[in-house]
Amino acid sequence: MSKLKKLPSRIRWSLRVFRRLQWKLTLAYTLSTVLTALILAAIGLALLWYINFQSNWVPSLIADGLNKGVGGLAPYLEQTPPNEEALENWLRSVTRGGYLIIHIPNEDTPEEDDTMPAQFGRVRLVAIVDSAGTVVAVTPITASAPESALELMRPPRRDTTISTAQVIVPGAPLRPQLTSRSAEFFQAALQGEDDTAQLSGRDAEGNLVASVPIVAESGRIVGAIFVRLVFPIEQSEYLKSAAQRLILPISLAMVISGAIAGVLFGYLIAQGLVGRLRKLASAADDWSQGKFDTLARDTSGDELGQLARHLNHMAVELQGMIETRQELATLEERNRLARELHDSVKQQVFATAMQVGAARALIEQDPTASKESLAEAEQLVRQAQQELTTLIRELRPAALEGKGLATALRDCVSDWSRQSHIAAEVRVRGERPLPLPLEQALFRVAQEALTNISRHSGATTVEVDLVWTGNEVMLAVSDDGQGFNPAARNGKGLGLQSMRERVEALGGRLDVSSTPGKGTQVVAHLKNV
Repeated sequence: MSKLKKLPSRIRWSLRVFRRLQWKLTLAYTLSTVLTALILAAIGLALLWYINFQSNWVPSLIADGLNKGVGGLAPYLEQTPPNEEALENWLRSVTRGGYLIIHIPNEDTPEEDDTMPAQFGRVRLVAIVDSAGTVVAVTPITASAPESALELMRPPRRDTTISTAQVIVPGAPLRPQLTSRSAEFFQAALQGEDDTAQLSGRDAEGNLVASVPIVAESGRIVGAIFVRLVFPIEQSEYLKSAAQRLILPISLAMVISGAIAGVLFGYLIAQGLVGRLRKLASAADDWSQGKFDTLARDTSGDELGQLARHLNHMAVELQGMIETRQELATLEERNRLARELHDSVKQQVFATAMQVGAARALIEQDPTASKESLAEAEQLVRQAQQELTTLIRELRPAALEGKGLATALRDCVSDWSRQSHIAAEVRVRGERPLPLPLEQALFRVAQEALTNISRHSGATTVEVDLVWTGNEVMLAVSDDGQGFNPAARNGKGLGLQSMRERVEALGGRLDVSSTPGKGTQVVAHLKNV
């Protein structure tokens, strides 16, 4: 965080923005779109490289162009002897500039003198042979051709150059001068093969090789043409040129348009998703405040819609559970109050009525005894009043409000000591804040223990210890009264059962130790988590 504060305010604002889910999703959409565009560009470049330097598509295209462009050579080969001059002139016309250029008749206007020039690779060899495979015309035209003509047969840069001893001359058979791969295409052409896949390919040096038959109007094979070409550009230069002139502009356009589309659609999609999540968060806030009638409104069929429906079901179940527990707690408290009133106040009121009745019967005959009965009735009334005060105090958990457990416990013990005339001392160590349910449970345990002491123990002093140790809080209430045998009572009576249930409901433990004639100690342990 300290490093973030050192950054300029604009950069800090940008970083905070991209912490939000909406902008994270927008950025993810944008980056994925741009990355997809770059991957497509790379795939396109690789595909162009494969088509031009690895596949048979270019050689087949050359063979197809030759098939369409050499139909006019048949009459020259049908003459006896073949018209070498006309064939040589044709070779000169198609190898100008060192590249093979074939004029292909336009199929859309076959009756007109209309041709389309098609430029293929750089020439290493172009030879026209008769039906026996003997060279009739070849580039260079003669063995004494000038050096510039010989250069046409030489591959650019890294390809192996044909020496002048390997120059093919008219009147010589062509097949012995060819590699095995090239000879296969040449032989297929002389046999009248018309499948370009069988007539073209690449030789061991990577040259483009094609050979097609020359067919007379009668359908007779009168010769063939064989070409060996070098692709007009190096692979590295081709890839560089394709990347600069084709792939880069297209990729740049795709990246820019993809980034714009990614930001736009990513923002819109993320906005809808974040809006739905906010609705769930708002419903969760209401549930945390006990407003379980609030439902998350999401009717979609995707995972978020399913989550909303599950959470709504959970809220309904929690509402029902809370209502059931509240009803059970209310019923339990009513039963407890009924028992308390029956066991204490009712008995005291009944005894008071008996004493008042006895006093009324003796008031004329024995006024002294009548006064004693009235004094006893008065004592019973005070006891009943004290019992009612204790019950009312137990019904008012507001004693904890704004005080904390330690202060509320001191006030409660002080009031109880004054009413019961039993000396009491409160000791608190390591006080720390406690959750309200734990405070209420410990406060009720202390009240119940003090009530039992005033009713049954006959104690003269009481000690109350409230101690925090680590993540545990302990409440101990000890007296010096008459005690009892815990085994004989089996943990029942004297409110012990209700105290144990309160503590165990919160994951705690209640220990009771007592010996007849030596007092009693009640200890509650709760985890402060």
